[in-house]
Amino acid sequence: MESINTLVLHRVVENSIENFEDISVKTFELILAKHPKSFLSIDDAFHKDCPISNPICLTFDDGFSSDVDVVLPMLQANNAIATFFIVRDYLNKDGYMTNDQVIQLSNNNMQIGSHSLTHPNFVDLPLRFKKDELRLSKIFLEDLLSKEVTTFSFPFGFVDNESIDEVFRADYKFCCTSNHGLANLNSNLIPRNSINSK
Repeated sequence: MESINTLVLHRVVENSIENFEDISVKTFELILAKHPKSFLSIDDAFHKDCPISNPICLTFDDGFSSDVDVVLPMLQANNAIATFFIVRDYLNKDGYMTNDQVIQLSNNNMQIGSHSLTHPNFVDLPLRFKKDELRLSKIFLEDLLSKEVTTFSFPFGFVDNESIDEVFRADYKFCCTSNHGLANLNSNLIPRNSINSK
């Protein structure tokens, strides 16, 4: 069976690496060059009519402004599509995207997913707060974009079975973790392989 490799990235920086999760523009260029014409959104890669064999899904967590300033032009230059996971409460803050930039990504055929309202550790959250983080972030993004938001990724990668169950109860089709591994076309619980400064 064909495999789907889903990668999780954060900031792509043009100058010096500041945080462990950052990668350089040069590293991102190498990723894009290594597998040309292989990069799809989660929605497209996990669709039964996926046009590419063994696609790769690039996902970007947290909604950094580099997603628009650095990543988007590089994706467009390589005919690549990615999925961007947005934290509602990070929007319009220094270093993060504005609402309009999220719309810009969506209008350029990039997939937008939810990364929660406030970026909590879901393992420590009472159930009612898990439900709010999932449901209200989905509603916010769907209202902003006038599009269905199908995919959720867990902040910090921290996850338990109750939280996974709640993702699907909140009507997401796909749930991304930070557990490493490959998925297949029938997966809706998607492992992701980390790309970072190391």
